[in-house]
Amino acid sequence: MICDTHRLAELLAGDLAFEAPARDAHPLYALHPFAARFPYGLAGYFIDALTERGDRVLDPMCGSGITLLEGWLGGRAVVGVDLDPLARRQSAARTALLDASAIREAGAATLERAAFGYAGIGNPADPLAALRAGMDDATRKFLDYWFLPETQRELAALAVAIRGESDDGLRNLQEVIFSSAIVTKSGGVSRARDLAHTRPHRVNDKTPRRPLRVFQGLLRRAADAYGSVDRDAVGNRAVLAGDSRRLPVAESSVNLVMTSPPYANALDYMRAHKFSLAWLGEPIPKLSNLRGRYIGAERQSGRATGDEMPPVVRECISQLGARDAGKARVLGRYFGDMSAAIGEMARVLRPGAAAIIVVGPSVMRGVLIPTHDCLAAIAAGVGLEVAAVAPRDIARDRRMMPARNGVRSVQGIGIEGRMHTEYIIGAVKP
Repeated sequence: MICDTHRLAELLAGDLAFEAPARDAHPLYALHPFAARFPYGLAGYFIDALTERGDRVLDPMCGSGITLLEGWLGGRAVVGVDLDPLARRQSAARTALLDASAIREAGAATLERAAFGYAGIGNPADPLAALRAGMDDATRKFLDYWFLPETQRELAALAVAIRGESDDGLRNLQEVIFSSAIVTKSGGVSRARDLAHTRPHRVNDKTPRRPLRVFQGLLRRAADAYGSVDRDAVGNRAVLAGDSRRLPVAESSVNLVMTSPPYANALDYMRAHKFSLAWLGEPIPKLSNLRGRYIGAERQSGRATGDEMPPVVRECISQLGARDAGKARVLGRYFGDMSAAIGEMARVLRPGAAAIIVVGPSVMRGVLIPTHDCLAAIAAGVGLEVAAVAPRDIARDRRMMPARNGVRSVQGIGIEGRMHTEYIIGAVKP
């Protein structure tokens, strides 16, 4: 489907808040919590309007996979790319064509193996000792700090049991369900609170839930969700490990890019994701190194902005530099990274195809960063035709945003006030 800036501007002028959504979210939307999760109504709105069945939809920073889910359910060929191992697991699970009865049968077998392992009559006889033997000191210390010994025994038995599932799709789903028992809005099996908001803190008097019981309930709910998928309507999907700054996607091969990149002071997703990934064979040091490769990461070295950046970007960096030179360098890296990522979006789009980028403003050291205006200018600079930058009110009771106390903007409004609005950049490749 060919798009032009006039058509895209009309779409961006519509009601983008979706206070009264046309339909409920598919049950797979709730498969796993995710901070600031992409709203399904927004993804569906642009996918329906700008693509047809069989068209290729790309999310180069796919996160929890909501863009992929919406496109896949609508018969599109969806492609997701992400550096984060848990994001890829979630995206793959949400777009897997799995049979509900097979999920229940495989889950029952996993729970039986886990029960035997927990009782000390499985193979290995002591799953926790077996797992810890393969861990480095940093990972063992991390788990000891955040998980009670009894909880560790159940989680280890369950993690080892999941490894015994031979079907890749079912095993990945079980890993996502396992993670969902840990990374939760409230409750959960760890000693942490606010994990799903990526702001964990340990609560010493918390009584964690029992992992096997939680897993069983989540498995039942997941099987019901897959039972509601129209198997004849879904499209193809690919979820790739990769970097949005160097996309593993062919030039001029995509009909729509739909994505929500990190804000300038991005949520630290790995802070929460490592709670489950550490149990799934990902060492804490490895995850820490990976975290440093994320867009705009403070510990990242290399790319920084220079005179080639649009004036609005240079002005933001200059204002922040007057208050904090170190933060200004972080911001410069962020916009340098996003320039590379948007350049890649332009490369892979077909002529006449659109890119939809959803982002919000940020405050760094009291300086308001209009990220949307900066990214729109960057998009124009890499050759895309920007149709509009449209504000969108965020329904906070339907979208889990981070809570950051004590952060004040230049207008004296904290993040709770600022994050009622985000912006949608719509651009077309000529």
